[in-house]
Amino acid sequence: MKICHVAPELLPVPPTRGGAIERWIRDAAGRLVRRGHDVHVISRDHGNGETSLSENGVQYHFVHIPPTLDTGLPAAVARGLWYYARVRALLADIRPDVAHHHSRPAGLWMCGGVSKSVISLHSMDYGWGFGYRGWDRPLFARGLRQASRVLCVSEFIRRHAVERYPSIDSKAVSLYNGVDGETFTPGTGDGRLTVLYVGRVEERKGVHVILDAFERVISPRVPAATLKIVGPSSYWTRGDNGYYDTLSKRCAANPRIELRGPTYDDRELAQIYREASVAVIPSTFPEALGLTSLEAQASGVPVVVADAGGLPETVSPGRSGFVFANRNAEQLGELVVDLLVNAERRRSAGAAARDWAMQTFSWDVIAARLEAEYQR
Repeated sequence: MKICHVAPELLPVPPTRGGAIERWIRDAAGRLVRRGHDVHVISRDHGNGETSLSENGVQYHFVHIPPTLDTGLPAAVARGLWYYARVRALLADIRPDVAHHHSRPAGLWMCGGVSKSVISLHSMDYGWGFGYRGWDRPLFARGLRQASRVLCVSEFIRRHAVERYPSIDSKAVSLYNGVDGETFTPGTGDGRLTVLYVGRVEERKGVHVILDAFERVISPRVPAATLKIVGPSSYWTRGDNGYYDTLSKRCAANPRIELRGPTYDDRELAQIYREASVAVIPSTFPEALGLTSLEAQASGVPVVVADAGGLPETVSPGRSGFVFANRNAEQLGELVVDLLVNAERRRSAGAAARDWAMQTFSWDVIAARLEAEYQR
């Protein structure tokens, strides 16, 4: 089968600046190649002049986006129009059996009729549009109607999408994100008691909640514990924002808190997970699913996640990790302390986390389900 993934217009694939969707596309494409398919990916370019790339059996096709369309007001509307007009032309040349779009119903609508299409919804919002509900909702609805399947990264996202667009109910299915269990593998730890957060350091990601929990509950109860925060201040803004400035000052005042920048090297990230005792995903907004939760568990690290959006779906409660009430720093702290002070419980939860992640979210499982949806 010839399959072509169409990436959103914001970040390039293969990813050089992270991005859960972009990593999903890269990993899914590689697994589908292993299963014998001819796989192509259309993405925005990397800014280096290359128009194509062959990597790990996947053929990448790049669309150049002029700098004048990549920032400010023009980017809100014109960038998507420019990108998807060229995507349509590339799809006409590639002629895939299935075009798999990601998070852009308006883009699928623009490319409609070129080939059979499915779309993955990776969030509650659908990216490029006009920023005006009176235009966007009907345009998104047209794109979703054209899709043969609407693949939602969690049951939470499926419910949200069907509530907004009831006509897609019969063709909307939950298909979780996959995790690379070959890269993210358990280790032996480094002997320290490390609480880990990985992700953007933004207010809606709830980084202040884990800071509150560490300062009020974890640190007083477990003096040997340290907190490591790994991630960028934002993908989109240049320089630091006020939230990041305030948070970084709090971290600098405590020698047991490490605030470091992001890493976009999966091997380095995998080592960071392996050295952790507990991983925390404290998002205060409704996460679609939560890739970092999957990566931590694949690494044999128990997780504590907020009751926000699809995050609870990532955990086998009481076995691979725990769910705390959204924004409740005290409950979060108590759950983390319980794991830190009980080495045997932490070990058993870590082993269960690995098993759960591989049985439910491994790319072998997800790629087989993806292939079945294409065949249908």
